[in-house]
Amino acid sequence: MITNLDRGSLKDVTHPVRVGESDAVVIEFADAYSIFDWGKMPDLLSRKGEALAILSADFFEKLEKPEIWKEFSRSAEALALRKANRFGGMFNEIGEELQTAGLRTHLFGALDNASDSGHMSPKKSEEMRTTFRRLAIASVSAVRPRVTTVLGRTLPDYYPTRTSALPRLIPFSVFFRFGCNEGSALEGRVAQDPNYLASLGFGHLNADSGQKWAFPLLEIFTQLESSDRPVLLAEALALSGISAGQLQEILLKTAWISAVLKYLCGKRGFELAEGKLEWALGADGKCFLTGLMGPDELSFLKSGVLISTHFIQNYYKKTRWYQVVAGAKSQAQALGSSEWKKMVHEAPPALPAAYKELAIQCYLALANEITGRQWFPDAWPLEQVVSRIRELS
Repeated sequence: MITNLDRGSLKDVTHPVRVGESDAVVIEFADAYSIFDWGKMPDLLSRKGEALAILSADFFEKLEKPEIWKEFSRSAEALALRKANRFGGMFNEIGEELQTAGLRTHLFGALDNASDSGHMSPKKSEEMRTTFRRLAIASVSAVRPRVTTVLGRTLPDYYPTRTSALPRLIPFSVFFRFGCNEGSALEGRVAQDPNYLASLGFGHLNADSGQKWAFPLLEIFTQLESSDRPVLLAEALALSGISAGQLQEILLKTAWISAVLKYLCGKRGFELAEGKLEWALGADGKCFLTGLMGPDELSFLKSGVLISTHFIQNYYKKTRWYQVVAGAKSQAQALGSSEWKKMVHEAPPALPAAYKELAIQCYLALANEITGRQWFPDAWPLEQVVSRIRELS
């Protein structure tokens, strides 16, 4: 069993604690990063953990506030979202509920770096006087699917996942997209299966490159397997064990959340293009938002430039190591195996200094810009980050 955020290389440690009457864990965000499902890469990005903790806390706190939802409901963006809705009155009912109660999330609060986890008192990020890299969040179990074999093919068995004790992580992420960018993997999925969008309930959308949508396209991807893969609505129900009503609520809330996040980013002078959200199922049968909120989960645009560490992926795609990884994944898929990492006998190279520094500054500048607070006085202005990304892309 793992906690909902104790996955990959983003966190160093977790501590089980109590916050009031609730079970919680303390997570400490690391400076490591991961790409292509590989796990921990050779370099550390200094202060990335602090920036990610600050960004996550800020976004979750905003989403919890009814006044944010009320403000958004009066905006032109909210009107366009409601007009583009094709999923009935329940969508508007959820919007009204969010204006009244805000969004339920996993966050209890931030912890300063020196605090004793055994005697902790989580705070709002606005109360923190210095940067921090630890958050107290709701304790959520996530049992990985068992790897099994049927007729010689390796398959994930989700029975232990969907029958584990509550509260538990819902084992898929919901991706939202406000458009189809050139070279998007979405184009490839639609080309391979012309009915793909219709199977998700978005058959009315045109997925040609350059298309923009007021109501986001929603896709579902596994997140507890060795490599994430897209799934359709029926499989999402089967592997998660949630009801059809719960799945619809998660999808419609994701649309609302993505729209309000886009609105908040627009107020700061840049655009939210796409992202992914994670969800958990509580002991009361209610779903709540979990996961992270940073440039690895959300794609920001400014002056047409993607403000993310995507340029790191572009760098590694030119290396021999990436070619070996891509070949191993293809070979494993052909064999019906999930053990592609065992076929890779080459370590990833370290990042060049210019790429590493830009990656660090991407996190620091976004933390400053999105929160409107100078957590990192030495961070580059966001315009400088954008300029350097353009140069290296």
